[in-house]
Formats: sequence, C-alpha cells, structure tokens
Amino acid sequence: MQSKPNMTVTILLAASVLVGVIILAFDGLLWVDNPKNGHAYALISFIAVKVLFLFGVITDKSWAMRGVFYWAITYLLMLLLNPLTGPAIGLSPIEFALYLFGFMPIASFNGVSCPFLCPPFVVSYTFLVVLQVLLVLTGVRAIRRGG
Repeated sequence: MQSKPNMTVTILLAASVLVGVIILAFDGLLWVDNPKNGHAYALISFIAVKVLFLFGVITDKSWAMRGVFYWAITYLLMLLLNPLTGPAIGLSPIEFALYLFGFMPIASFNGVSCPFLCPPFVVSYTFLVVLQVLLVLTGVRAIRRGG
C-alpha cells in the first residue's frame, strides 16, 4: 500500500496528465501552430514522461519520487517561460501569456476549433502550473521522509 505522500503525488500526477490530455484534445490553436513551434508534440512527450513517473510512483520505484520532484521543477520552469515563445506564432510574449493563462481567450476562428474557448476551459494552463507547484512541494516532503 502506498504511503500518504505517494498517494498525493499519484493523484497530482494523474490530474496533470488529464489536464494535458484535455489541452491536447480541445486547444485548436495548439495544433494550428504546431508546425511553427512544436508545442503539441512537446506536450505529448511531456505527458508521456508524466505517465512514466506515474507508473514509477504507483509501483513504488525508488527513483520515482526524486524524478517527479526534478521533473516538476523543470516542467514548471518550461510552463512559466513558454510565453517567451509567442513570437514564433506572431504574438508578443505578453499577449501569449494572457492567452495561456486565460485572460484573453479566443473563440473559434479561421478553422481553429476551440469549442470551449482556447485554452480549453480558460484555466487549464493555470491549473497545470498549480499542479506542478504542488508536485514540487509534495516531492520535497516525500524526499525528506525518504521517499
């Protein structure tokens, strides 16, 4: 049976995977601009890494908790620096940050399918960032306890 920190990490990782899948499924802008910036393919690979860590945490592998901790720090930095890639799709970093964090959502336009606004559900990117912060904090606690 998993310890409490491992169960918390399992839930947070599963939520992070789910949010990533939702973004992949519903954010049309992500796919339209993928040839320019590769963000959709990057998100697929990030989800795959999280699934690997999820498997490691569930099976109580010794490397998993430290891996989750370091991955969450790395992924959090990538998410926070992501607005700097806005110029690759014709947006300033500020405009792209406003879009990503749901302050400037867009409706469907020019063949971009955003049935629930882009980014999906307006707060999905923010939720992804918050999940990484929680994974870092939980990872610190688990590592200190010998996880």
